[in-house]
Amino acid sequence: MKFWEQHSDEYKKTLSLSIPVIIAQAGQITVGLIDNVMIGQLGTTPFAAASFTNTLFSLVLIFGMGYSFALTPLIGKNWGEKKYSSIGSWVKNGILANTFMGVVLAVILLILYLLIPFMGQPESILQASQDYLAILIVSVVPMMIFYGFKQFAEGIGDTKTAMKIMLWANAINVIANYLFMYGKLGLPELGLLGAGVGTLISRVFMAISFLFLFYKNKKFQLFNSLRRNSSYSWNKCLKIVKLGIPLGGQIVMEASAFGLCAIMMGWVSEIGMAAHQIAITLSTLGFMIYQGLGAGTTIRVSHYKGEKNKEGIIRATKTAMNLMYLYCGLLVLIFIGGRNILPLMFTTNHTVIQLAAQMLIVCSIFQLVDGIQIVLAGSLRGFADARIPVIITFISYFLISLPFSYLSAFEWGFGAVGIWFGFPVSLIVCSALFQLRYKYLLKRF
Repeated sequence: MKFWEQHSDEYKKTLSLSIPVIIAQAGQITVGLIDNVMIGQLGTTPFAAASFTNTLFSLVLIFGMGYSFALTPLIGKNWGEKKYSSIGSWVKNGILANTFMGVVLAVILLILYLLIPFMGQPESILQASQDYLAILIVSVVPMMIFYGFKQFAEGIGDTKTAMKIMLWANAINVIANYLFMYGKLGLPELGLLGAGVGTLISRVFMAISFLFLFYKNKKFQLFNSLRRNSSYSWNKCLKIVKLGIPLGGQIVMEASAFGLCAIMMGWVSEIGMAAHQIAITLSTLGFMIYQGLGAGTTIRVSHYKGEKNKEGIIRATKTAMNLMYLYCGLLVLIFIGGRNILPLMFTTNHTVIQLAAQMLIVCSIFQLVDGIQIVLAGSLRGFADARIPVIITFISYFLISLPFSYLSAFEWGFGAVGIWFGFPVSLIVCSALFQLRYKYLLKRF
């Protein structure tokens, strides 16, 4: 309470930055669920094809998003220093670097497209998977352009513009899906391909909307003018790439670890897979909020770094931590108290509910360390620190979490719930190492 009274302005600023990010993420999750429901109505084969294709595409999408994070601390530092001309240069070179990475990711997806027939999938879904992926490939470059503008805006402390665009894009995605999937208003009935068209239209809308606002909105006019007067810089593009690749890799590693755990769950039973999906879906309630706080922390820390304000960096990180503690406590109460009720939203199978309830207890155990490591990761991004955090992430998830999960499930006899035991262990290690890294950077600051 004393910290709140002394630093209420910091809380307000952190929340004003974090809440739009959280709302945008909630919108994306909601649209993802709606997409699955709509595709599921097409039948088992289209649903299976979409599931397989989205598995391939999701890691590329996650990497691209993480890669774009590089712009925020670079621009945020200049914002704190009031070096606005440098921000114009970062925007120009950042959009170029993001577009370049979009092309690279599209080429990678094209290779995966050609390899789909050799991935051992059922013959019935091959053509549908390739057709769906072909549409998604086209959406990668506009997606990366949008992310470039989004991270620029976050660097200058504006998270609301991207939120509004993403919410409109989500609505457009759902409407376009309905029109093209089911052939409404005289449009062709494209089925699963229509879902891809809806995604493409929404991502093109996102890129064009932010581009339009960047040119026309008064709040961006200064930076647009500075961008025009700046030149392309190989060194700046290279700096973005060097920072962006480990940031993207860090997020991909975390997502991959959870994905590999899902594969291990399949080695146990279908019941385990169903319970795992329920628990993972519910765990996004925590992850979504923590990520929003992490994004707000990145912005505040990068600004204070530019101002050379060490106390500000400490205050911003502590503020995000305190907000995370409050939400974490609430979430733990919900997970433990509702562990036998929440799974009823997904299934009525008593065995699945019991197993999901056990996983939610484990989920409650690691909420605190998960929140700590996400907020600290946001703080480290604010320092533009990526190389050491990606090493820490690799150690925590691949050298500790996955082996511990495997041993717990298959060697020590805990079965499906044992796979979840690796999460708290790895997150404790990750949060502790992030804490040491954070303190090291503070001492050098």
